[in-house]
Amino acid sequence: MSSSDNVPVAPPFRGHTCRELYKAIFESDTPEQVVRQLPAQSLFMVIKHQGLAASSDLVAMASLEQCRLLSDLDLWRGDTLNEEALWEWLALTDETDSLEILQKVVKFIDLKLLAIMISKYVETKVFDDAVDQPPGEGFHTPDKGFTWIGIKTDNPEHHFLLARLLALIFESSAELFYQLLATSSVATVSMLEEESYQERTKRLAAEGVPEAEATALIHAPFSLAEARTDLSARSQRLIIEDIRSIEPLVYEARSTRYFAELMRRVTDHEEVELELSYIMNAAVVRWGIDFSEQERVLLLAEKVKGAINIGLERVTADGTSTVADAYRSLGLTKLYRLGLTELAALRRKAQRIPHDVVQKLAEEDKVLFSTAACALEPFPEMPLFLSDDGSVAREGGALTSGQRPIESVQALTTVHGLLDKISDAAPVNPVA
Repeated sequence: MSSSDNVPVAPPFRGHTCRELYKAIFESDTPEQVVRQLPAQSLFMVIKHQGLAASSDLVAMASLEQCRLLSDLDLWRGDTLNEEALWEWLALTDETDSLEILQKVVKFIDLKLLAIMISKYVETKVFDDAVDQPPGEGFHTPDKGFTWIGIKTDNPEHHFLLARLLALIFESSAELFYQLLATSSVATVSMLEEESYQERTKRLAAEGVPEAEATALIHAPFSLAEARTDLSARSQRLIIEDIRSIEPLVYEARSTRYFAELMRRVTDHEEVELELSYIMNAAVVRWGIDFSEQERVLLLAEKVKGAINIGLERVTADGTSTVADAYRSLGLTKLYRLGLTELAALRRKAQRIPHDVVQKLAEEDKVLFSTAACALEPFPEMPLFLSDDGSVAREGGALTSGQRPIESVQALTTVHGLLDKISDAAPVNPVA
């Protein structure tokens, strides 16, 4: 890219995609310093890309606060603890199989989550006087017979991991060991889970993951007429502050034509990256996707870029405003809302088609059936076989499988036309 494009040169440690960022970390003279300068979410995406088991070196270099946020991003499925992910963290070790990583996990993880695991998988017997014989098969004592614990799982790996964890906690801090046993006996799993989830939500909000109210505002309808009014008034876009941009979230997902042009036209890329990171995180919350599901997160990121692209295309179509003008007045948030409003109108049209009509198309016209099914998605998309101009791609005589984001006004018009074709041939349900 030439200097005439006014693109600032990024420092050596800044990478765009997960792969580039991982490479930049270990090509640096001070990898730990680089890791600790990264937003936790950027580091998380790199770790998910590499796999947690292969990323113990990154976890070892990260600060405790970064690691706490890594666990916040990875250990939840909706508002429920993702136990399989937690077992993976408890299994994490370094090349020498030392317990240093596990010791670090105990320092940064929300102890309520460990109390949940103890409550579910550990039976505890406490005696006022030491007891020589175990109270049942499989029980063992860490304190010469005053406390006996039995691990209740048929999974041998989980049994080993939990036994190792409890032994490490007792050896490191007997006070913490007894505290966890006591917590698990007086608080229910649902109580611990709810409290932990609420605390996690607040921590992530401080890192740029909006809570429900802010997310709703980012996804509120915004019309083309409103956008043109703001452009005519030369309104100033809202500036997002006090958070950091997540480069892999921005650049791992493919860019659309208008977004690429915007990045060529603006001089402050970091402001664009920051606002787009915030919108994408809001979309993850809005559409109920877990941050640990990286493939789904990146697909959603492409859909977000597609909606922004539609917004940019709409407001610049009459030639009175450039892409840069639109960004200065509307920012990415209003452009996203505009594109999303247009996609919502498409979904409403699909919803008005009777369900039995759509199902009948599964046998009669797979092109129309797939188009309608994709348009009915909460965040509408289009079949991969359908090009923006309406032509259909086939592989070996069969329709190309898969879905893709709707990223242009032409694609939007094509899908509208196909839905109209279905509607013209069938009764239409009243508007919901």
